[in-house]
Amino acid sequence: MPDSQFANIERPPVFPVCLVIDVSGSMSGRPIDAVNQALPEMQRAVLEDPSTGEIARIAVVTFETNAHIALPLSDLHETRIPPLSTAGLTNFHDAFVKARQAIESGIRGLGKGTRFYRPVVFFLSDGGNTGPDWQPARHELTRRDSSYGAEVVAFGMGEADRDTIGRVSTGHAFYASDTDPANAVRDILTTVVRSIRSTSRSFGSMQPALTIDPADGLTPLPVQVVG
Repeated sequence: MPDSQFANIERPPVFPVCLVIDVSGSMSGRPIDAVNQALPEMQRAVLEDPSTGEIARIAVVTFETNAHIALPLSDLHETRIPPLSTAGLTNFHDAFVKARQAIESGIRGLGKGTRFYRPVVFFLSDGGNTGPDWQPARHELTRRDSSYGAEVVAFGMGEADRDTIGRVSTGHAFYASDTDPANAVRDILTTVVRSIRSTSRSFGSMQPALTIDPADGLTPLPVQVVG
Protein backbone atom coordinates (compact mmCIF):
# COMPACT_ATOMS: atom_id res chain seq x y z
CA MET A 1 0.00 0.00 0.00
CA PRO A 2 1.57 3.32 -1.03
CA ASP A 3 1.90 6.27 1.30
CA SER A 4 2.06 9.98 0.65
CA GLN A 5 5.12 12.19 0.81
CA PHE A 6 5.81 13.15 4.40
CA ALA A 7 7.85 15.50 6.55
CA ASN A 8 7.26 14.26 10.10
CA ILE A 9 8.73 10.77 10.43
CA GLU A 10 7.72 10.53 14.08
CA ARG A 11 4.01 10.20 13.29
CA PRO A 12 2.77 6.76 12.15
CA PRO A 13 0.95 6.59 8.83
CA VAL A 14 -2.83 6.85 8.90
CA PHE A 15 -5.09 4.04 7.65
CA PRO A 16 -8.12 5.69 5.93
CA VAL A 17 -11.28 3.56 5.93
CA CYS A 18 -14.63 4.54 4.40
CA LEU A 19 -17.82 2.59 5.13
CA VAL A 20 -20.31 3.05 2.27
CA ILE A 21 -23.72 1.90 3.50
CA ASP A 22 -26.97 1.47 1.56
CA VAL A 23 -29.76 3.28 3.44
CA SER A 24 -32.44 3.02 0.75
CA GLY A 25 -36.01 2.13 1.67
CA SER A 26 -35.37 -1.60 1.47
CA MET A 27 -33.00 -1.28 4.44
CA SER A 28 -35.82 -0.02 6.69
CA GLY A 29 -36.67 -1.89 9.87
CA ARG A 30 -34.44 -4.72 11.04
CA PRO A 31 -31.55 -4.06 8.62
CA ILE A 32 -31.00 -0.41 9.57
CA ASP A 33 -31.65 -1.19 13.24
CA ALA A 34 -28.87 -3.78 13.05
CA VAL A 35 -26.56 -1.25 11.37
CA ASN A 36 -27.22 1.32 14.09
CA GLN A 37 -26.54 -1.27 16.78
CA ALA A 38 -23.37 -2.56 15.13
CA LEU A 39 -21.67 0.76 14.33
CA PRO A 40 -21.04 1.77 17.98
CA GLU A 41 -19.87 -1.80 18.64
CA MET A 42 -17.46 -1.40 15.73
CA GLN A 43 -16.17 1.84 17.20
CA ARG A 44 -15.53 0.20 20.57
CA ALA A 45 -13.76 -2.76 18.93
CA VAL A 46 -11.45 -0.47 16.97
CA LEU A 47 -10.57 1.57 20.06
CA GLU A 48 -10.00 -1.51 22.23
CA ASP A 49 -7.07 -2.45 19.96
CA PRO A 50 -4.40 0.23 20.58
CA SER A 51 -2.50 -0.39 17.35
CA THR A 52 -5.71 -0.03 15.32
CA GLY A 53 -7.10 2.91 17.26
CA GLU A 54 -3.86 4.82 16.76
CA ILE A 55 -3.84 4.72 12.97
CA ALA A 56 -7.38 3.99 11.73
CA ARG A 57 -9.47 6.94 10.56
CA ILE A 58 -13.07 6.14 9.69
CA ALA A 59 -15.56 7.86 7.40
CA VAL A 60 -19.18 6.83 6.84
CA VAL A 61 -20.98 7.52 3.56
CA THR A 62 -24.66 6.66 3.20
CA PHE A 63 -26.49 6.33 -0.08
CA GLU A 64 -30.07 6.15 -1.31
CA THR A 65 -31.39 8.36 -4.12
CA ASN A 66 -28.52 10.65 -3.12
CA ALA A 67 -25.35 10.01 -1.13
CA HIS A 68 -24.19 11.85 1.98
CA ILE A 69 -21.09 11.97 4.15
CA ALA A 70 -22.61 10.95 7.48
CA LEU A 71 -19.22 11.00 9.22
CA PRO A 72 -16.14 12.73 7.76
CA LEU A 73 -12.85 10.87 8.05
CA SER A 74 -12.37 10.86 11.83
CA ASP A 75 -10.31 9.64 14.73
CA LEU A 76 -12.80 7.45 16.60
CA HIS A 77 -11.31 8.57 19.91
CA GLU A 78 -12.76 12.00 19.22
CA THR A 79 -16.17 11.46 17.63
CA ARG A 80 -19.42 9.53 17.72
CA ILE A 81 -20.85 7.64 14.76
CA PRO A 82 -24.32 9.12 14.15
CA PRO A 83 -27.44 6.95 13.85
CA LEU A 84 -28.55 6.34 10.27
CA SER A 85 -32.04 6.49 8.77
CA THR A 86 -33.52 5.19 5.51
CA ALA A 87 -35.19 6.76 2.48
CA GLY A 88 -35.24 6.69 -1.28
CA LEU A 89 -33.79 4.40 -3.94
CA THR A 90 -30.32 2.88 -4.53
CA ASN A 91 -27.80 5.07 -6.33
CA PHE A 92 -24.39 3.37 -6.60
CA HIS A 93 -23.01 6.20 -8.76
CA ASP A 94 -23.49 8.86 -6.09
CA ALA A 95 -22.17 6.46 -3.44
CA PHE A 96 -18.82 6.16 -5.24
CA VAL A 97 -18.62 9.90 -5.97
CA LYS A 98 -19.24 10.77 -2.33
CA ALA A 99 -16.82 8.10 -1.08
CA ARG A 100 -14.09 9.62 -3.23
CA GLN A 101 -14.89 13.07 -1.80
CA ALA A 102 -14.87 11.77 1.78
CA ILE A 103 -11.49 10.10 1.32
CA GLU A 104 -9.75 12.95 -0.49
CA SER A 105 -11.10 15.78 1.67
CA GLY A 106 -10.53 13.72 4.81
CA ILE A 107 -6.90 12.97 4.01
CA ARG A 108 -6.21 16.56 2.97
CA GLY A 109 -7.73 17.65 6.28
CA LEU A 110 -5.19 15.60 8.22
CA GLY A 111 -2.56 18.18 7.40
CA LYS A 112 0.30 18.58 4.97
CA GLY A 113 2.91 15.86 5.30
CA THR A 114 0.64 13.25 6.88
CA ARG A 115 1.58 9.79 5.65
CA PHE A 116 -1.21 7.39 4.79
CA TYR A 117 -1.75 3.87 3.54
CA ARG A 118 -3.95 3.12 0.57
CA PRO A 119 -7.57 3.80 1.59
CA VAL A 120 -10.06 0.96 1.86
CA VAL A 121 -13.77 1.23 1.14
CA PHE A 122 -16.19 -1.29 2.63
CA PHE A 123 -19.35 -1.22 0.49
CA LEU A 124 -22.67 -2.72 1.67
CA SER A 125 -25.90 -2.98 -0.31
CA ASP A 126 -29.06 -5.07 -0.26
CA GLY A 127 -30.30 -4.09 -3.73
CA GLY A 128 -29.49 -3.08 -7.28
CA ASN A 129 -28.44 0.27 -8.70
CA THR A 130 -31.32 2.55 -9.72
CA GLY A 131 -29.13 5.54 -10.60
CA PRO A 132 -26.82 6.34 -13.53
CA ASP A 133 -24.04 4.04 -14.71
CA TRP A 134 -21.85 3.61 -11.64
CA GLN A 135 -18.72 2.21 -13.28
CA PRO A 136 -17.01 5.54 -14.21
CA ALA A 137 -17.43 6.82 -10.64
CA ARG A 138 -16.13 3.54 -9.24
CA HIS A 139 -13.13 3.82 -11.60
CA GLU A 140 -12.32 7.30 -10.26
CA LEU A 141 -12.57 6.01 -6.69
CA THR A 142 -10.12 3.15 -7.31
CA ARG A 143 -7.61 4.70 -9.72
CA ARG A 144 -4.15 3.22 -9.19
CA ASP A 145 -2.44 6.35 -10.48
CA SER A 146 -4.01 8.48 -7.73
CA SER A 147 -2.64 8.88 -4.20
CA TYR A 148 -6.24 8.61 -3.00
CA GLY A 149 -7.16 5.55 -5.07
CA ALA A 150 -8.97 3.04 -2.85
CA GLU A 151 -9.37 -0.69 -2.57
CA VAL A 152 -13.06 -1.72 -2.44
CA VAL A 153 -14.35 -4.67 -0.44
CA ALA A 154 -17.99 -5.29 -1.42
CA PHE A 155 -20.77 -7.00 0.52
CA GLY A 156 -24.21 -7.95 -0.75
CA MET A 157 -27.28 -9.14 1.12
CA GLY A 158 -31.00 -9.49 0.48
CA GLU A 159 -31.84 -8.69 -3.15
CA ALA A 160 -28.34 -7.58 -4.12
CA ASP A 161 -27.16 -9.02 -7.44
CA ARG A 162 -24.10 -11.16 -6.76
CA ASP A 163 -22.47 -10.47 -10.13
CA THR A 164 -22.78 -6.73 -9.55
CA ILE A 165 -21.28 -6.98 -6.06
CA GLY A 166 -18.36 -8.86 -7.61
CA ARG A 167 -17.85 -6.05 -10.13
CA VAL A 168 -17.98 -3.36 -7.44
CA SER A 169 -15.02 -4.95 -5.62
CA THR A 170 -11.35 -4.56 -6.47
CA GLY A 171 -10.40 -7.89 -4.91
CA HIS A 172 -12.77 -9.18 -2.22
CA ALA A 173 -16.54 -9.62 -2.49
CA PHE A 174 -19.02 -11.51 -0.30
CA TYR A 175 -22.71 -12.30 -0.03
CA ALA A 176 -24.35 -12.60 3.40
CA SER A 177 -26.66 -15.57 2.98
CA ASP A 178 -28.56 -15.41 6.29
CA THR A 179 -32.24 -14.81 5.52
CA ASP A 180 -32.57 -12.71 8.68
CA PRO A 181 -31.33 -9.28 7.54
CA ALA A 182 -30.21 -8.35 11.05
CA ASN A 183 -27.92 -11.39 11.14
CA ALA A 184 -26.65 -10.60 7.64
CA VAL A 185 -25.76 -7.06 8.70
CA ARG A 186 -23.98 -8.33 11.79
CA ASP A 187 -21.94 -10.82 9.73
CA ILE A 188 -20.89 -8.05 7.36
CA LEU A 189 -19.94 -5.51 10.02
CA THR A 190 -18.16 -8.17 12.08
CA THR A 191 -16.06 -8.84 8.99
CA VAL A 192 -15.38 -5.12 8.57
CA VAL A 193 -14.12 -4.82 12.16
CA ARG A 194 -11.96 -7.94 11.91
CA SER A 195 -10.49 -6.76 8.63
CA ILE A 196 -9.69 -3.25 9.86
CA ARG A 197 -7.88 -4.74 12.84
CA SER A 198 -6.05 -7.43 10.85
CA THR A 199 -4.96 -4.95 8.19
CA SER A 200 -3.82 -2.40 10.77
CA ARG A 201 -1.67 -5.02 12.49
CA SER A 202 -0.09 -6.02 9.17
CA PHE A 203 1.36 -2.54 8.74
CA GLY A 204 4.03 -3.34 11.32
CA SER A 205 5.24 -6.33 9.30
CA MET A 206 7.60 -6.60 6.34
CA GLN A 207 4.66 -7.20 3.98
CA PRO A 208 1.72 -4.94 4.88
CA ALA A 209 -1.44 -5.93 3.06
CA LEU A 210 -5.20 -5.62 3.05
CA THR A 211 -6.27 -8.63 5.13
CA ILE A 212 -9.90 -9.77 5.04
CA ASP A 213 -11.20 -11.97 7.86
CA PRO A 214 -14.77 -12.98 6.85
CA ALA A 215 -17.43 -14.14 9.29
CA ASP A 216 -18.78 -17.67 8.84
CA GLY A 217 -22.07 -16.41 7.37
CA LEU A 218 -20.41 -14.85 4.30
CA THR A 219 -19.96 -16.58 0.94
CA PRO A 220 -17.04 -15.38 -1.24
CA LEU A 221 -18.08 -14.12 -4.67
CA PRO A 222 -16.11 -14.10 -7.91
CA VAL A 223 -14.54 -10.71 -8.49
CA GLN A 224 -14.92 -9.27 -11.97
CA VAL A 225 -12.27 -6.67 -12.71
CA VAL A 226 -13.84 -3.69 -14.49
CA GLY A 227 -10.81 -1.42 -14.60
